[in-house]
Amino acid sequence: MALGHQDHSTQDSAPVPTGDLLALAVAQKQAADDADRQLFITIAEWADRHTTGQLLPDLYGTFGLPDDDAHTAAENAWVSRFGMPGADTMLELAGPGAPEISEFAVIELAAALGRSTDSGRMLLSDAVEARYRLPKIWQRLLDGQVQVWRIRRVTDLTRSLTAEAAAFVDAHLAHVVHTASFTTVKRLVAEAAARFDPETTEMEEVDTAATLHVTLDLDTAWTIGTANGVHLSGLLDRADAEELEHAIRTIADQLAAAGSQDSLDVRRAKALGYLSRGDLTLDLASSVEEARQRRLETTKPTTRTRQVVLHIHLSEAALKSSPEVDPDTGKLGLHLARVENHHQTLTADTVREWLAVPGTQITVKPVIDLADQIAVDSYEIPDRISQRVRLKRPTCVFPHCTRTSTRTDLDHIDEYVPPDRGGPPGQTATDTLAPLCRRHHRAKTHPSPDGQWDYHQLTPTTWLWTSPHDLRYLVHPDGTTEL
Repeated sequence: MALGHQDHSTQDSAPVPTGDLLALAVAQKQAADDADRQLFITIAEWADRHTTGQLLPDLYGTFGLPDDDAHTAAENAWVSRFGMPGADTMLELAGPGAPEISEFAVIELAAALGRSTDSGRMLLSDAVEARYRLPKIWQRLLDGQVQVWRIRRVTDLTRSLTAEAAAFVDAHLAHVVHTASFTTVKRLVAEAAARFDPETTEMEEVDTAATLHVTLDLDTAWTIGTANGVHLSGLLDRADAEELEHAIRTIADQLAAAGSQDSLDVRRAKALGYLSRGDLTLDLASSVEEARQRRLETTKPTTRTRQVVLHIHLSEAALKSSPEVDPDTGKLGLHLARVENHHQTLTADTVREWLAVPGTQITVKPVIDLADQIAVDSYEIPDRISQRVRLKRPTCVFPHCTRTSTRTDLDHIDEYVPPDRGGPPGQTATDTLAPLCRRHHRAKTHPSPDGQWDYHQLTPTTWLWTSPHDLRYLVHPDGTTEL
């Protein structure tokens, strides 16, 4: 085609149907995934051709501190191989159990792929980490069952783990690596680090407690117009932070109920001001000035118990601080506790410190049997049903969505029909509801120009979705599978 000439042949042809465009995009994505997979395997083979085959020792000792003798021995070995410092050296691209790779091989590969040396090194590092330290996940890559980008976000986290901890992650993640969310991967890696290196975990916990702080930057103001705002930063104890978040959210909601037109961010900032003046809640029936005057007239300090609820899962042995052998490591390990609020895993020692705070109220509840079937006739959903539905499914049930179900809507899978209009009894039940985040609840409820989403519950934890263009997705406890 001559320079400057425009080809109008595609404009004169009939447009591709919308559904065919979607199918074409899916096919192109599959081809791209296959190409990425083959490139990643080739890169691992390139690394194999440029290594002595000697596996890296664990160069770190107790508390994760460097082992100086091991490092010195490794450096001396490099010099003995290549004759003098400054020549080609062998790089530690992955964790213990992986071989060293020639630095000059990294440089040449990066240049051939059009990458900077640092970028090429990271790519090679991920390939070596997966090839040698995550064999089960690597096999799934060879079988064409997982995308490269999913493996690379795992290797980025496992590189710092011991060989035993990496094997733990590999064994527990391999069968779901093609669907696991990044949050799931991070939690598993964090658990592996705590189980197989408890000394480092305890040291990090102590360091964190020693560096708690709150800083108000009252001095910095770049202009007169920005001097009325002050930057706030800090690091808080998690239990205190949960309580502070609860208080800020409560006052922000009260300001909105009182008619505030401010954005949520502005209302949250103002809520901190109310808290600093001792206003734990707002008296919406009185003016701000009246409430402030009553506070100034009150001289007796007030105390209160914690107002935020933390849902914590831990064993009886953890509560009693009884020594216990970790079944995965075969050694005495840390007791871990799972906090439902924001889905964090902590040590049981931290939880015991929270429970020792004066005024803390402790309620021990029995384990909820998720097999219980509860139904009511009303459209409104009682807590005993919503709690079971959210515990059964911790995230939104829309394909590939990872939003936590604690902050989702609960959708009637089949449209609710009021009893006075002929609707059957028990339409609101533990087996007729599913958590949907607001965005996907809207997409499911309201049709688009191309049609409407539809889904059916196949089992208590499995849903079959159909898109407006008849693409089908199976949502299950391990993620989403395209059909």
